[in-house]
Amino acid sequence: MIRILFIFALVVLIALGAVWLSDHPGDVRLTWGGYIVETSVIVVGLLALVFAALVALLYRFWIWLKHSPGRIGDVFSERRRNKGLEAISSGMVAIAAGDADEARRQAVAAEKHLSGEPMTLLLAAQAAELNADERAANIYYDRMMQRRDTEFLGLRGLINRAIRDGDLEKARSLAKRAEELRPGTEWVQKDLYELALKMRDWDEADRLLAKMARGKAAKSDAVRRAKAVITYERALATQKLKGDAEALPLAEQAHALDPSFVPAAVLDMKLAAEVQGNSRKLRKLVAETWKHAPHQDLAEAIRHSVAGEQPADWLRRATETVAPGNPDHKETHLMLGRAALASRDWGLAREHLLKAGGDNPTAGILRLLAELEEKANADAFAAREWIVKSSVAPQDPLWICNSCGRQEEDWHAHCPACDSFDSFEWRTVDRGTHSPDVIEAEIVREISAST
Repeated sequence: MIRILFIFALVVLIALGAVWLSDHPGDVRLTWGGYIVETSVIVVGLLALVFAALVALLYRFWIWLKHSPGRIGDVFSERRRNKGLEAISSGMVAIAAGDADEARRQAVAAEKHLSGEPMTLLLAAQAAELNADERAANIYYDRMMQRRDTEFLGLRGLINRAIRDGDLEKARSLAKRAEELRPGTEWVQKDLYELALKMRDWDEADRLLAKMARGKAAKSDAVRRAKAVITYERALATQKLKGDAEALPLAEQAHALDPSFVPAAVLDMKLAAEVQGNSRKLRKLVAETWKHAPHQDLAEAIRHSVAGEQPADWLRRATETVAPGNPDHKETHLMLGRAALASRDWGLAREHLLKAGGDNPTAGILRLLAELEEKANADAFAAREWIVKSSVAPQDPLWICNSCGRQEEDWHAHCPACDSFDSFEWRTVDRGTHSPDVIEAEIVREISAST
């Protein structure tokens, strides 16, 4: 509203001035170089306005000439940038699709239009890796490391390459540098943790796991299991360096974290027997461990916890103190069956072995039944029948790697074949379905008779 009033007042003033000039026209006389020009004040004013307008136009034209090269350059620069971004986008799609040739072509195009940009360097490095060009990949990652804004990105690529090449020390050194640049980054923490596991640095792995898993995550089953395994390995290392007494608290901690973790239960039992002897605390530990982790290795550890024990005494102790913790479990019947067989209690041995086998006994149980027939009845024919059955019976449980299928009699924190962490599970081998109409045979090389 005020602006409108101002414009209206200005128009009124101009109109009044024009009226006043028309009433008082006046004369202007100009003498210059022998020429005399006479005119009115109104004409001089109009000429002044025209001159001012020409000066303004010339000034605007000069400004345009001054800045036009930059503006033209900005137009071309924007076109190059758009082409470079399009090449980066297409290159990333090609990498995701595994198209090595297309990824390389787009990386070259991106380098042409957006040379030195972070995403251009990343695309070039990824394309080089996809084309198995290790030298080029290292060059691009090194170039990224030399720039402050791309150093962190370059570190990630070099860490992954070092891990693939098996250079764990280099990978950990680079990961520590990444941690310095951006503390608390999730993937850096995870890489440092996995590297500590691979390098068997159990103390560092324990520290990193505690740092990564906080709040509710620290109480999850996966975290407790990982911590139990790590603590168990720390207990083994401490036992080797400092002895049983120093290792016992760690073994107890590992067992408490995961009562079903058989190796920790076995180690806790062995160390407690060595340090505490046949005490009331040990007897309570026996009942608790068997309740949560019944296993043949634990049965052996419990049996040897009392030195010099006779077979009959072991059978009585197993029946009275061990079995009540988990009376109906297959491992309980198997433990009692073996104990009864060793103490020559044939009837009790047969009873528990048959219960342990159930409807589908394993080969090991059938061989124990064959041993029972030989020792109890001297019946070679009956023993032979059990042996024949054992040849087609399911295999006894083993520690089997869930990653690669490797079978081991003893548990390992890392699979000896694929190096997977905590991948072993106590179970029987899955042989698949068996058809009675199909005869399985193994092809062997014929051995020619010597003449």
